[in-house]
Amino acid sequence: MSIEITFVRHGETVANASSIWQGQGDAALSEIGRKQAASLKVRLEAKHFDVVLSSDLRRTMETSELAGLEPVADSSWREMDIGDWEGLTRTEVQAQFPDEINRLRSGDRDVAMGGGESWVEFGRRIDGALQRLVSETPTGSRVLVMAHGGVIHVALSARLGFRDKRPWPISRILNAAVTEVVAGEDEFHLQVLNDARHASVVTGDEDEQGMPIALIRHGETQANVEGRWHGRTDGPLTEHGLRQGAELATRFNGITRIFSSPLERTRRTAAAFAEPFDLTVDLAEGLIEIDFGAWEGLTTTEIGKRFPTEWHRVFRDGVDLPRGETGETFAEAGKRMESQIRKLAEQNPTHRLGLFTHGGAIWALASRVMGIEWAGWRKMSIPGNTSVTHIRFEGGAPVLLNYNLSGSR
Repeated sequence: MSIEITFVRHGETVANASSIWQGQGDAALSEIGRKQAASLKVRLEAKHFDVVLSSDLRRTMETSELAGLEPVADSSWREMDIGDWEGLTRTEVQAQFPDEINRLRSGDRDVAMGGGESWVEFGRRIDGALQRLVSETPTGSRVLVMAHGGVIHVALSARLGFRDKRPWPISRILNAAVTEVVAGEDEFHLQVLNDARHASVVTGDEDEQGMPIALIRHGETQANVEGRWHGRTDGPLTEHGLRQGAELATRFNGITRIFSSPLERTRRTAAAFAEPFDLTVDLAEGLIEIDFGAWEGLTTTEIGKRFPTEWHRVFRDGVDLPRGETGETFAEAGKRMESQIRKLAEQNPTHRLGLFTHGGAIWALASRVMGIEWAGWRKMSIPGNTSVTHIRFEGGAPVLLNYNLSGSR
């Protein structure tokens, strides 16, 4: 009993471009923002939506119009009310409202920002809007919500369990970015996070936070087609899988150094991607897939039949056992991946890294970054073949910049 929701942030506004806080103010889109909004038409054209909603503010309605959408305006999806902070820069807010800033930094979530809403009030409003949407929309419907960065962040944070975590495990939602979830009364499943490639919004160059790191899943394998669990077991790419790495290179560039899991499926995908850029592929053992132990090479049906008790404990009861009795746990795989990626980042501080790895390994790492333990495994999708996910280390902590950006469209 669930619906598909596509959250979209509005295009860049003149206030965004000037680093001015706008909250519920009505800044117009910038010229860049208008182009970003128009690019959404192409990004969204392949999907039919049964319901289209939008915050009633000018920037969301204008983005919807340029994207070819006809939304129903709904004020409950408005950005946070920041009161007297409206129209000020971050520096001006800090200078004029030092007490509020200090209370916020101390973790006080009841501060009414500029006399507007507090984080608690804002969260309660968006939680209510999301709950009404889920309960009032027919099961199986596809819904688009055109909203704001803060709104999307807050909607995700409650259902994925990181609202009270500091620092936040995900980066800011980009202008014109698409985030896709499946939501129900007792379900919330993240499929795609912060995809703004269509809008020519990149993850960001090196700054005080460091370089973004691309995690890329290998191309389609014969085991994927057959539904077989190939962790450490190697197997060939399909003809389609052989093409996917090269196809990805035509849409995704900027990588200056490549590392791969030692398995053939990642090495061959990485090599196909690297060829047009004249890059070499180095191996990194820690990027290997989760070890599935005795489950290796079996289909899901075969695992369920041969290991019924273990299967039920892992997937029904949410117990993070070593897979196939002798393999890895989900938590162990996530920890291993973080350690390997941190090491590679430290050794290559000036490079934009492309790390070719596996769906389960990326899933385990992203869940670790989000603070999602195995019992909540349904909260995130496994990344698709040749999908791209970015993380970055900020203040020593890994932050998820986006997730599961499709390698082929």
